[in-house]
Amino acid sequence: MHRFRKLSIAFSAFAGAFFGEIALNIACGPEPDPYDYYVSYFHNNVAGDGYAPFSFTDLRFLYDEEEPGSESRINSAEWAEYLGEAVRPADVHAAMYRTDAATDSAIRAFLETQAAPLPDSLSENTYLQALARNKNARALYLFAKTAEPHALAAHAGYDHYWNPEPRDTASMNVLAAQAEALARQHRKAPFLRIRYAYQAARMYHYAGDYANCVRIYDRWIDEVPATTALKGWALMLKAGALRRVGEPAEAAYLFANVFSSNPERRVQAYKNIHYIDVPVEEILAHAQSDNERATIHAALGFRNADLDTATLKTVYRLAPGSPLVATLLVREVNKLESRLTEQSPYYQGRWGGWGFYDGSTPASAAQAHARAIIGFCRQLSADAAYPEPALGTVAEAYLHWLLHEDTEAAALLGGLAPGTLSPRLADQYRTVDLLVRARALETSQPADVARLTETLNWLDTKRSEELREAMERAGDEPGYAFWAQKDLRFTRTATNFYQSLLAPHFMASGDTALAAMAMLKADIPSLGHAGSAGKSLLSRISWSAATFWQEQLPPTALEQLGRWATEGMDSPWAPLFGSLLGDLIGDDYWDLLGTAYLRTHAYGAASRAFAKLSPQFQRESPVDWYGGEEQPLYPDPFITAINDYPKRFGGTPLTKAGFAKAMADLQRRIAEDPGNAASYYFQLANGVYQTGAFGNAWQLISYHWTSTHNYIRGNYYYAGDYHDARQAAAWYEKARELSKDPEFRAKCTFMLAKCEQKRYSYPSLKAYYDGGFSYGNRPDPFWLFSQRNRYFGELETHYGNTAFFQAAVRECTYLADFINRP
Repeated sequence: MHRFRKLSIAFSAFAGAFFGEIALNIACGPEPDPYDYYVSYFHNNVAGDGYAPFSFTDLRFLYDEEEPGSESRINSAEWAEYLGEAVRPADVHAAMYRTDAATDSAIRAFLETQAAPLPDSLSENTYLQALARNKNARALYLFAKTAEPHALAAHAGYDHYWNPEPRDTASMNVLAAQAEALARQHRKAPFLRIRYAYQAARMYHYAGDYANCVRIYDRWIDEVPATTALKGWALMLKAGALRRVGEPAEAAYLFANVFSSNPERRVQAYKNIHYIDVPVEEILAHAQSDNERATIHAALGFRNADLDTATLKTVYRLAPGSPLVATLLVREVNKLESRLTEQSPYYQGRWGGWGFYDGSTPASAAQAHARAIIGFCRQLSADAAYPEPALGTVAEAYLHWLLHEDTEAAALLGGLAPGTLSPRLADQYRTVDLLVRARALETSQPADVARLTETLNWLDTKRSEELREAMERAGDEPGYAFWAQKDLRFTRTATNFYQSLLAPHFMASGDTALAAMAMLKADIPSLGHAGSAGKSLLSRISWSAATFWQEQLPPTALEQLGRWATEGMDSPWAPLFGSLLGDLIGDDYWDLLGTAYLRTHAYGAASRAFAKLSPQFQRESPVDWYGGEEQPLYPDPFITAINDYPKRFGGTPLTKAGFAKAMADLQRRIAEDPGNAASYYFQLANGVYQTGAFGNAWQLISYHWTSTHNYIRGNYYYAGDYHDARQAAAWYEKARELSKDPEFRAKCTFMLAKCEQKRYSYPSLKAYYDGGFSYGNRPDPFWLFSQRNRYFGELETHYGNTAFFQAAVRECTYLADFINRP
């Protein structure tokens, strides 16, 4: 991103490990992905898809707004079963749910006259042909289509609430009465009876006649066997009517019944339970069985984002074989992932920062909860009351891994036979096994790289399969919407493994080149996505991977990558990473290498790298977002300014290659013209100072900038210059040493004072906001630091009579406060 970044909160799964901000990165990066905002390896659909929308998430009301069942598909299947005669459910769906107004008119004409032709797309439709032969089914279809516009008007969307149109309640009441009469007429034909009764209940409900809506359900629907989904749909209408006539607890109870029985209305029922918001005891008073009580507890517990053992144990006690048990268990495991990976002693320092939980769950509480869930997992496995008790064993093994208890985890996994597990649980078993084996990388044990590679190849295969399926579903869906799909679980597992485990291991062992390869491996989907051919490396990978390459690779790592790309990868990791190096050498590579040399002040080497850029290569200049025309901000690294803000930018472009040449020329002149060496050192110091976060030329050594870079240190190998101005201070000191001119020495001393100011930083974003803005009765800690600046004292003592000192006192409030101290 080549613009000033607005101050916004964005999550980067990898940032914390190396940039000091695990959960939040103040930048213009991607918005938080609601499906990937903490490092997770335990898939939330292990227990099945029936309750997947209620998986753990702390960024939205539901993990998924989509119902786990399709109402239209269920209804189509019921119609096809009723009609028989080889009627295909897909044909029912096409005729009932996939038509426009014109097609509906053509269908009505065909059914009413038997002479009007059908559109070509429906001419062979088995459902419509069956309706033409079945008088009662045809009449039901035509009646439903007549009532449908009134139901749709009741759900006119968001604008309807601001600009409501009067409902035709008179027509709706007429239709309701007709539907009830037809239900009575077909009282011995359950399929027809319940559908007419449903239409009657619906019309009364939308007309506001809630008493009649309840009466219709009790008279015509309640006794119908629960073999049709329409009974649940009708029960939703009764529950809504009871809510409006002042029976909220019974309404919530009925919504809970639909929540349990009708996956196609499960999300809608869940929302209504919580919208009603009555005490759980009042709802439970209506329950008729332990299963109903378990459902009520679970539906309320799914809203709880805090650690919750009580709901899990209660539901298990009431209904140990229910799928709700597994869903609640996986929720608690996912909650612990977010807490333990951010706050446990093992992850402190690696995952520190201002996370989404911000210390709200102490590490001790999260660990205690993990122990409690481990105990529950053992009970689940031992009781064998849940249909797949091995879920408890796999979950327990994973929790031990989270707690860094790998021996226990390995023993549990060793007691299972993966071939006997359901496919999803077997996949989870392999994932946990991979994590346990990968731990050897972080210990003194020898890592079995071959075995890890084998399992990672399995993971890559799973990732490829789900991506192919997702691409087929997505079609022309925009890129961000595609990557944010909820079901890319293996893709997230692979990304988390490579970026949050393998890359940190390589960084900790000092192998930044292999860490870079791990970041690329995590991005295989991005590297190969449609439309990426011919694009540069950094434009084809994710924001987190590109940022790592731009910020973490010193010249030695980039040189190593270049050798691997041209000579082959001589490493045990070659089978995993070697194929990624084929198109590494290009403009992005030479720009990265040249920039890395700028950061290490190897200006000649930087010039040689930039010379290999293609003629068409060009980096956009950052622009002023807050200016009217978004004017480009050109660097002017050799100016001297008393105040850093407002920044003084240049009027003409300056490339990195031009900057490298200018700095190399200054270094050469020191040797060739020693009499003016002080001036050359001063200009060199300016050049380095202005490329810091606080300068006007940061874009010459950094690919990103945010205002918090001035106050919060990033863990960069060039942080000494970018944040602390250390090399600038060394050259300002050298310039002052070589000069006898008081005015020049005063200027050098003041710049040394500015460099000294840069040594102050906040350890985290939270600390910045707490200390930088919430002073209360305390003085600004940065101001206190500035008043101890030793160079301010030297300026006052040795250069107080210089013109430069007088100008600096007028412009620099920190210096003025120092001079005017009590």
